[in-house]
Amino acid sequence: MASHRKKSTVYALSLIPVGGRSRPVTLLKGRRAVFIFVPFIILVMFAGLAGLLLFSTPLRSMIPGWSLPGHQKQLVSRQAARVDSLIIEIERMRAFSEKVEGVMLQEKVLTQERDLSDGGVGRNVFYTGIMPAASSVNSGEHPKFTGRLVTGSVSQRFKPGRSHYGIDIATPRNEPVGAVADGSVIFADWTGAFGYTMIVDHGEYMTFYKHCRRLFKRGGEQVKLGEVIALAGNTGQESSGVHLHFEVWRNGTPVNPETYLNFSM
Repeated sequence: MASHRKKSTVYALSLIPVGGRSRPVTLLKGRRAVFIFVPFIILVMFAGLAGLLLFSTPLRSMIPGWSLPGHQKQLVSRQAARVDSLIIEIERMRAFSEKVEGVMLQEKVLTQERDLSDGGVGRNVFYTGIMPAASSVNSGEHPKFTGRLVTGSVSQRFKPGRSHYGIDIATPRNEPVGAVADGSVIFADWTGAFGYTMIVDHGEYMTFYKHCRRLFKRGGEQVKLGEVIALAGNTGQESSGVHLHFEVWRNGTPVNPETYLNFSM
């Protein structure tokens, strides 16, 4: 008696082109178990790959309730502190820039106010709104800057009617220039007309140091009374010899620097 083997059913997963113009493409063929285990294996592989990418990269920090390791928390904290410090520094530089622009604009306005058409006599460069109070002008009491400025002699005096808002001090090249008081540098850079220039804010007063050969301070830095901040030179289009052009501005108004300097020191 012949034995009959039980036929096993074979399944096939095929792609059949529309219209039957080409032969079907078989993707998977086998018994029922094949169609169960193969998708399961593929699913496990995808899950493993997704888990590997998630837990081995910073993406894991996006999982609700996940906490970063201690060293990464410190790194994030340091980066946040750096961002905050950069924002503060940007705000400081913006404030410095606005202050410098205001000073430069004020100097330009004063220059434009000069008028030599009245019989060769220039008008008073001070006008309503920036004229110092009468008490401060007429009073003989002026604070003296006691810091060493520079060694030399005054070669040109304060002449606001001719747009000369400071004094020129003839001095040897590379002569040290000192800060006349404690303050904060609001500008220290090259300008076409005045060469290397530094502006120091002392609160009520600001001092200008122009035509320098070299500057030792940058914007935003602090200076101390008597500290060497530059070297005298002959830089800028408006310089015709080695000297220091020194200005003193009080509350936005240029004043005679000789009133505030102590030449006996």
